[in-house]
Formats: sequence, C-alpha cells, structure tokens
Amino acid sequence: MDLHSWIRDYGSGDAMEPFSGDVLLITRTLFVLYFTKGLPVTIYLSLLGFITAMLLGFVVGLIRFLRVPIIRDLLQAYVDGMRGLPFLMVLYFLFHVLPFFDIRLTAFATAVLALTLHTGAYISEIVRGCLLAIPKTQHESAQSLALNLRQRLQYVIIPQAVSLSLPPLAGQSVLHIKDTSVVSIIALAELTRVGRIQMQTNGEPLLTYAILALFYFVLCYPVLKLSIGLEGRIARKFR
Repeated sequence: MDLHSWIRDYGSGDAMEPFSGDVLLITRTLFVLYFTKGLPVTIYLSLLGFITAMLLGFVVGLIRFLRVPIIRDLLQAYVDGMRGLPFLMVLYFLFHVLPFFDIRLTAFATAVLALTLHTGAYISEIVRGCLLAIPKTQHESAQSLALNLRQRLQYVIIPQAVSLSLPPLAGQSVLHIKDTSVVSIIALAELTRVGRIQMQTNGEPLLTYAILALFYFVLCYPVLKLSIGLEGRIARKFR
C-alpha cells in the first residue's frame, strides 16, 4: 500500500490530491536537499546565534545581579522588551524597519542578530536566577576569606552558578534551534525555507513537512535528553 492509499483508507484522502510523482524519488531528493542545503545553514545559524546570545546573556545577567545603577534599569527594559515580543516581530523590525535608518543587514546577519537579542534576554534571566540561587552563606564564607568582589565571583559564586545553569541553558538551546525556522520568512535558505520551496515544487506537503519534522526532531532530541540528564546530576549533587 502506498502512502496515498494509507491516507485515503484513514479518511483523509478525499481532501488530498494523488501523488503526482515517484514517492521514493521525492523522498530521496528531500533528504539530500535537507542534509546538504538546509541543515548546514540551520546548524551554523543555531551555533553562532547561541554563542553570541550566551555572551550577551551572561553580561546582562551579571550586571543585573550586581545591580549597577542606571545600566541595570536600561537592561531591564531590554529584557522585558525581548521577552514581551514574539521572535517574529524582532525579526521583522530588524529586516524591514532598520533600512529606514540607513542600516541594511544581510539576511544571515539579520537572523543572527535577532536570535542573539531574543535568546540573550532569556539567557540573562537564567544567569541572574542562578546567581541569586547561590546561598548567602557562600557569599559570607568568601568574604570571611578576605576575597574582594571580583575574586568572590570568579572563584566561588560563578562556578556554582554555571553548574546550576546548564540544564535550563540546554532547554533554552532547543527553543533557540526551533526559532531558526522563523527566519525562513526573510528568504534565508535554512531547513524550513528549503522545505517550503520543495513543497511548492513537488506538491507533496505531507511528505515534505514530515521529513522536515524528522530533521528538527533529530536536532533537538539529543539536547533534550542532555538537559534531563544534567538536571538529574545537579539534583544529586545538591541533594
């Protein structure tokens, strides 16, 4: 039984056009294009965007934890703004509004900047929350050793906060990977964009997006398992 017959037998075939081409050929073509065209862009975009978001999020989270005057309030407005806006709106603003101010970025640069700003806001909250989670006794013990603020942060507070932050950062990275699918609207040829183009070519949306979903699952599932494993290790460590 072919795929179209299977769908028809389960009551959905009336709403679909029969396959217009060789299913095996279409499947093989999709796998090749996803793997060679879309996947490298998605991985590169995810890695670069997450690294820059980590740097931004750490700096913002640390400054807000230290309660630096004025700057803290400005960064609070940035975090609230990014968390209160859909990622799509951030992307639209950078791509369509900045040119009115004579700031023109490539599609890839726009995607990286949007991912950095949006994910960085969430990471800053993770960083700040983990720094606040360190017991006050740790601060007092470090002070009793005559360590200054920089030494307390470097040798006592931040190393413990890093351990606590690993599980939520792994979970945030999954959301970050899925956000990369949105950048297809600015004609950046990552996985979703490749899938949309191929669907218009082969006329098989079910097959095209089913394989696309498989690629995203393979990307995200190992990170989810890593996040669960890290949560278990941290729980045992602080039990």
